[in-house]
Amino acid sequence: MSVQHTRKSSDPARTGLTLVDDGRMWADDSYRRQLVESGLTDFEAVMSTRDGHCMRALLDRENWRLQLSDVRFDGQEASKKMCYLDKATAARSNGVYLKKHHVRTWRSRITALLGLGPGETPGRVEARNVGSLSADGIEVMRLVAYGEKLHLNGLIESFVLTEELQGYTQLDTFLVDRFKPCDPQKTTKRDPDLNHLICKVADVAKRFHEAGYNHRDLYCCHFFIKEPRPGQFEIRMIDLQRVQNRRCFRRRWLVKDLAQLAWSARSDRIKCTHRMMFIHRYLGVSKLRPRDKRLIREVLCKQGVMHRKLGVNQ
Repeated sequence: MSVQHTRKSSDPARTGLTLVDDGRMWADDSYRRQLVESGLTDFEAVMSTRDGHCMRALLDRENWRLQLSDVRFDGQEASKKMCYLDKATAARSNGVYLKKHHVRTWRSRITALLGLGPGETPGRVEARNVGSLSADGIEVMRLVAYGEKLHLNGLIESFVLTEELQGYTQLDTFLVDRFKPCDPQKTTKRDPDLNHLICKVADVAKRFHEAGYNHRDLYCCHFFIKEPRPGQFEIRMIDLQRVQNRRCFRRRWLVKDLAQLAWSARSDRIKCTHRMMFIHRYLGVSKLRPRDKRLIREVLCKQGVMHRKLGVNQ
């Protein structure tokens, strides 16, 4: 039994998705047929599903990869199915990623006793971030569904379901697979494709920060890369649950993001010249100004702390 916490017509994350489960689950209409075919018809069905690969299971959250049912078009049935799923959607990968969250605190117990709503659940926050970043021109994964529920015992459950980025590879893996390691004993010729990729990542980071966001986990593994043609790269950002949007007192968070990105860039693929190229592109300057140098010193200091705690990433 759950606490009634939202009106049937509301979408607390303001994603534009359609309500499908009495104020507890919202879904993309183009995925409705596949969700039904896969048995993911309501909030409880999604939270209880085990039909997939569990990638990580912690006390408060789980990460799953699921395979939705394949819906095909043939003959007269096509017109009926088109109301649920268009042909472009049917041609996409059926893989989706599911994050389940389970939280119970003294605050949530009191909230349940008072009959209030669950507040900003992790599922709602990430769903909202997907929509906000997309609206601001920052490419991310596609949102399929999200849901939330506050139980009478104070347990808050939520989930977010996103489309698999078919053909994409996380940046750290892509660097290893696509580019040769640097030889520290030799001066190697610059790879124009690598330079182009670095500039593209810098552009995404620049747009992200200029739009007022900070990630808090801006590691290379949260940039996904696709190379549809040689030397042409498409970039998506993932893992958006902890993303914040703030206009004031942002510097420490920007420094943290840049330090995480610098630390996670493999030193056997990314040299100092590449890092300088990145920062010039990110700052939009050809010559560093005094304030730019102060920012770099802060990032290097934070990166040094990470090196001491986590070791050198290579």
